[in-house]
Amino acid sequence: MATALIIEDEVDLCKLLSLHLATLGIRNEFVHSVQDAKGLIGDNFYDLIFLDMKLTDGNGCEVLTDIMAKNSDQKVIVVSASDAEREHALDQGAMFFMAKPFTRRNIEHVVSVILNDK
Repeated sequence: MATALIIEDEVDLCKLLSLHLATLGIRNEFVHSVQDAKGLIGDNFYDLIFLDMKLTDGNGCEVLTDIMAKNSDQKVIVVSASDAEREHALDQGAMFFMAKPFTRRNIEHVVSVILNDK
């Protein structure tokens, strides 16, 4: 079974994304801060990581850098309302950029491409 980590400070968005992933058969968990994310990525590997770039206690770029340093094969999907962050995130190793607001179809597409690429 595929696994995912959602790093997002908007609780409702975490729950919505988590529910969509669960309906696709993907076991997932979520955290709301840079600090909590760093604790999980240090000890675990996820098939997918959904990462918001603006978290309450820091910037998602910091988390992305840590993720790529630990495992450059990690599949990270940056989720942001700011399209200006797209190029920077992709340059730092993110596999996809998913603009907010996103749809169920966006999630299914990203998941399908990543998991079928394995």
